[in-house]
Order: sequence, then structure tokens, then C-alpha cells
Amino acid sequence: MQSTLAVLCPFTPRLSPHADAVQRWSLQWATRHGLLDRPGARAVFARARFANLMARTYPDAAAADLRLATAWLISVFALDDRLERAGGPAATRHHVDEVRRLLRDEDHGKGLPKGHLRALGEVWRRTRDRVSPAWRERFTGHIGEYLEATVWEAGNRAANRPPPVAEYRVMRFRTAAVDMFFDLIEPLHGVELPAAVLADRDFAAMRRAAGMITAIFNDLVSWPKEEAAGDHHNIVLALRHERRLPVEAAVRAAVGEHDALVDDFVAARARFAAGPLAGDPAVAVVAADLAHWIRGNVDWSMESGRYTPAEVPGEGSPIAVPAQRRSVE
Repeated sequence: MQSTLAVLCPFTPRLSPHADAVQRWSLQWATRHGLLDRPGARAVFARARFANLMARTYPDAAAADLRLATAWLISVFALDDRLERAGGPAATRHHVDEVRRLLRDEDHGKGLPKGHLRALGEVWRRTRDRVSPAWRERFTGHIGEYLEATVWEAGNRAANRPPPVAEYRVMRFRTAAVDMFFDLIEPLHGVELPAAVLADRDFAAMRRAAGMITAIFNDLVSWPKEEAAGDHHNIVLALRHERRLPVEAAVRAAVGEHDALVDDFVAARARFAAGPLAGDPAVAVVAADLAHWIRGNVDWSMESGRYTPAEVPGEGSPIAVPAQRRSVE
């Protein structure tokens, strides 16, 4: 596919003034935890610019909080890469159970060797004492959903099973791990959402739409990488397989889903803003960062080396990074 496609993104771009400093810090942090020991890993990590994703999605966070968010992102990417290389559903389940034990263990990984588990133990330790038991339960529940979804993916890979589109949409929200990063908005800003807000239909619709927008956009920029690896877990590839579409038509269908979800987010945000719960300052902070996540993920994807053609095995699979449309709030 040689041309780029435009997606709907009516949100103003933001970038934390701490972005460059946190990027430098992140390289040292990942090195200290042994996450960059493989040949070429440091160069790949530097090109990915993980700190910029957090600087765009939490642009008003303090420097220390932005470092914590970036450490979470690096840890989850390292975990995700490890789970993808696990070698099957049984091995994936073993690694998933390790993480679950880590989140329950009072030692929280202090004695673990370097690697993704030690990194996760550190960021969990730095987060858990800042939040209430209810927040911890919600957050670890969302991590659990992500972990179980990776076992589902491993089973599909082992069976060479392309997931049906409806099933994939449900599971993609979980494999994207967006819920846990939306939870992190709260401790990064020193707030916690009341239960009534979390239960509100319009707020839940905002959050769900923001997560699916992020996940589908990631699929739009990464489908050549998945296709080259023979991995069926991508909305473009799922649509192509189930509907027997040419890849260009499948991409356009995925863009259509993305744009419809953006409209859903904007409509839910307007309904919620007109309701009785919108006046809470904590709600305003979280709602703002949900929009920052949508726009920040687009901008980071275009500047990051995470999805560049150089990272994709094979030839003839250029990655089309969509441009934005209507980028004014």
C-alpha cells in the first residue's frame, strides 16, 4: 500500500516540557534493568522514543510522575515482547502467572534478577503506596485482563487461527493495555475518580472509545509488521480475512471504524460535560488526558521508530502512517 490515509483526529497536540530529559533518563533506567542487553537493543530503544508517548499523553504531569509513567510503558513493552517470544500458550501462561505473583507478593520483585519482572516490581512498588485499595484492585484487574488476552493470542498463534472480527475487537481493547494506562492518569495527577464517575454510562463510553481508537490506530500503523510475521492479530488483517477484502479496502474499513469511534468519543464527552458529575476537578483532569491519549498516540506513532519500515522484515510492506484531519478542538 503506497499512499497514506487520513484519520479523524480533532484534538490539539500537546508535549510535556520534560520530554527530552525523561527520554535521556529512560535510556539509563532501561539499561540499569537489563532491558537493552540484546545486540542493537539500545538503538531500537532510542528510535522508539517511549518517553515522548508519555509526554504527549500526560503533558501536564510533573517530571517525576512522567518518569514513572515512562517506566511503566517500558516495562509493559518489555513484558509484551517477552510474552510474544514465549513459545506457545503454556509458556505464556507460565510468564503470566509470574507477573500475577509479582503483583501479589509483598516483596514486589526486590530480589529478582534484572529484566522485565524486576522493572515491573519497581514501578508497581513506586505506584501502589500512592493510591487507595480500590484503585489498586481496579488497576491490577486491568493488568489481569491484559495478561489473559496475551494467553488468548498465544493460543491463536499456536493454532494459526485468525480471530473473528467481533472477537478480535473485544480482545484488542485488552491486549492494548489501555485501561491500565488510563488508570495511571489518576495517581500521576494526585487524584482519584469517585465510584459514581466510573459507573457513569457516558464516562465509560468515553473511556472505551478512547481505548479502541488508540488500539485501532496502532493496528493501522503496524499491520505490515504483523503481516510479515504471519501474525493475525490486527484489525486490518482480521477484516481482510473475514470479509475477503483486498488489503487497501481492509485498511479503509479500519479507518472508518477509527473515525466512527472518534465521533463516539466526542459525543460521549459532550453528554458527560452536560451532566452533574463533570464539575469534579479530578474528572476534568482524566477527561483531558483521555483526549491527549488519542492525539498523542497519533503524533508519537509518526515520530517514533517503533513502526518504521526498517523494523519490518521483508520487502514491499511500507507502513502507511495516516495524516490527521480536523486537528483543531
